[in-house]
Amino acid sequence: MSEEDDKLITGQGSTFGGDDLEDFTPEAAPIDDFEQNGLLLKIAVNGITVQDYVKKLQESDILVAVDGKIYRDGPARLREIFASQTGEEAKWLLSFYRDGQIFDILVTAPIQSQFGLATQQETDWALEQFEEHVFADFDNYQNYEVYRDSRGVCDILSMEKDPMTYLFPVLWCIKYRLYPPLIVLLVCYAITIFVNLILFVITYAVLSRFIFLSQNNIMRSFTLFQDKSHYMTIAASNEKDVSTILKKIDPTNKIRFERYAIKAPKVVHKVIIKEN
Repeated sequence: MSEEDDKLITGQGSTFGGDDLEDFTPEAAPIDDFEQNGLLLKIAVNGITVQDYVKKLQESDILVAVDGKIYRDGPARLREIFASQTGEEAKWLLSFYRDGQIFDILVTAPIQSQFGLATQQETDWALEQFEEHVFADFDNYQNYEVYRDSRGVCDILSMEKDPMTYLFPVLWCIKYRLYPPLIVLLVCYAITIFVNLILFVITYAVLSRFIFLSQNNIMRSFTLFQDKSHYMTIAASNEKDVSTILKKIDPTNKIRFERYAIKAPKVVHKVIIKEN
């Protein structure tokens, strides 16, 4: 589909940086609705906003479904869906089609990018893949950030807080093979326990809280230190599903430490049901 064929709905950019971009929602501008005529919405050429780029969405990603239901109701209705929930209830599972594969992403702020229409062939391809796509229970979904190096080796990082960091930060460092912070922890523990037992307890509590609050940034930092860059954000109920999607999008992708990858998916449903 050419750039001229893309019908656009408005989306506002942002000059914010870091994690604030994902939650920042600019004031909605009026939009001109248009009929999809059975076609799917597609992020337009030059239509990606900064907030959605941070989520690693791309131009020409095709929006197939919202919360497990195929979406064909036009851009105005999409904005109404986003406006229907606020606060902690604002959470949507969006299913996109890219490079022959369906993937999901969990968002807590509206998509701000401009949309056009997919072609009939693109729509057919996306819907064909969606027929084979399965969903887990909505409450089990979380976002995983995927970082990849030039050789196609990927690290899959869970964005959920791991309680192990608060109680046993040393074991958490071993679990994720974060050896430099592990050495720092052990040195601090060794020094303080020989100086004073109370000082050791205070040090343990302070470092545990720091690592608990900073665990996502710690994992990101050491992943970037290994010359990996943010490749995708994928919502799933477990790492194994993320690994499968990555290999389907690009068969050359390899998952680091895959033999230790987590449990198989649990209950699977074709349609997600969200309670009002």
